[in-house]
Amino acid sequence: MLTLILIYGCYLVSSTQDSLSIKGKIYVTGNEPFTELAIQSDDGKVYFISKNSPVYKKLWENQGRIVILESGEFETKGKEKGKILVKSFKVLSK
Repeated sequence: MLTLILIYGCYLVSSTQDSLSIKGKIYVTGNEPFTELAIQSDDGKVYFISKNSPVYKKLWENQGRIVILESGEFETKGKEKGKILVKSFKVLSK
């Protein structure tokens, strides 16, 4: 019974996570062949975007534009550790 309560509690915590919303400019940083996609927010913070993001190719096509990214998590392992996993985005300026 205790195990069931523990599992249900973990489910509730994970399902109530707010998504991270970042507004800023998309750009490419680094030198070929080691380029990375990033966003600089309005307050000057830079977030690197994980190549595992489902919308990575679309973001690459929108570099230089102001967007709002929706993300729920940061990568936790491998080469993408610490980068944001972007679920969706909206272009604000062209």
